[in-house]
Amino acid sequence: MIKTYNQIIQNLKEENFTKIYLLMGEEAFFINKISNFFEKNFISEEYRGFNLEIHYGIDSNIETIINSSKSFPMMSDKKLIIVKEGKELDVFKKPNNSKIDLLVNYLNNINSTTTLIFCLNNKSLDKRSKLYKAFLEVSTVLDSSSKENKVYDNQIPNFISNEVKRNKFNIDEEATILLSESIGNNLEKIVNALHKIFANKDDKDIRTDDVIKSIGINREYNLFEFQDSLVEKNSLKCGKIVNYFSSNEKKFPIQQLIVYMFNFFSRLLVVKSKNLSDPDNISSLISVHPYVARSYVKASNNYKLNEIVNIINAIKNLDLISKGIKQIKSANKNLMGEMIFKIFYNK
Repeated sequence: MIKTYNQIIQNLKEENFTKIYLLMGEEAFFINKISNFFEKNFISEEYRGFNLEIHYGIDSNIETIINSSKSFPMMSDKKLIIVKEGKELDVFKKPNNSKIDLLVNYLNNINSTTTLIFCLNNKSLDKRSKLYKAFLEVSTVLDSSSKENKVYDNQIPNFISNEVKRNKFNIDEEATILLSESIGNNLEKIVNALHKIFANKDDKDIRTDDVIKSIGINREYNLFEFQDSLVEKNSLKCGKIVNYFSSNEKKFPIQQLIVYMFNFFSRLLVVKSKNLSDPDNISSLISVHPYVARSYVKASNNYKLNEIVNIINAIKNLDLISKGIKQIKSANKNLMGEMIFKIFYNK
């Protein structure tokens, strides 16, 4: 049965378990959360040493895992087997009919005292395959990459706030947005960054400086300040930031910056064309945090509608040039520099 992350977590809290779990997909955070829950809570601590086995796909094989699953628990009524790095396991990495048949047969006849969890971080089984269909019939399946589990960009600040509160810390809005803008919607990276901050804090209040120190971003030259320079239409500040980005292309690849600018000006076009000024309405319409919505009010006052349209067309043109689809006429290879010139001087 396919379930969402929230449904599985609710089942676990209610101690409503199934015998087999297939946890797969790109969002490692969800997979690790479920796996860690089982590891810490499923078997009493005094019996864990006897009845909890963790196998790593790169060091194991399906025969070993099945044989372990067939053995009975010691001094307990249940045994837990977790397969981490499952995408490296032979049956998933280089499947052949005999190994697939072996696993499918065991899935349908699993030991009544065993709970078996496969963690396939950054891998999804072909949903047309015999193996996936077998899992679907007898196990709980999480596809962490599915749209039902996706956390969208505008939801990231709330995710950060909730994680901070859960760990009994406080975080201000600017620090929340800076963290969100700098890392994006990679939940695992966000949580790791937050726990790094928690570990180095003497008090309970997280500020912008804490985020800057934790994730190693430059105080003046980062995506948060870049957007701020676009909002304020500050050509000098924006030019300095873009020069920094251009000299640090590995950290700030041009394609990332193109997407960032396109998203910003596309949202601004919506705000401007509808003549919106209420941050709550803007937040709802363009799916951004209310704190960020306030910056769109300011930007809307600084740009004319035809300017925004021209900028979006220029960004699309820059995208084609950066991908080699369209040739550049100018001898100047600083594409971002030219883009910024067009934004501020509309030429």
